Amino acid sequence: MAGHEVERRALLTPVLLLLLAERRGHGYELVQRLGAFGWEEAESAHVYRLLRSMEKCGEVTSQWCASASGPARRVYAITPQGAMNLALWFVRLGELHSTLHLFLERYVQLEDVGGEEGSPHHSEHADYIRRMRR
Repeated sequence: MAGHEVERRALLTPVLLLLLAERRGHGYELVQRLGAFGWEEAESAHVYRLLRSMEKCGEVTSQWCASASGPARRVYAITPQGAMNLALWFVRLGELHSTLHLFLERYVQLEDVGGEEGSPHHSEHADYIRRMRR
């Protein structure tokens, strides 16, 4: 798994807590709602494992609910402990946001970055830098 994906996967816990703070949901629905955060193809098995782990830690609860259009589904809801952890994530991610913002600002101010001209990613990189500078 690429480093970038490992970093993104680490954000699944706070994102799932946020989604559940917005409203309860069953696993498949939560996987679909992750699309708004750039996980159009989230691994549902990983999401389910994470939800079970979050339940063991007391961050979420679940109960089986009958469905009008199929079998009963396990519906997850955030707990007070989960809401408190979500607030802590908010603070931590806010601090990280400040660091990332400063990094990005300083990066786009560099004059010559992105490797050699003609390399496969050079034009993509240069276009991205131009957009960031606007």
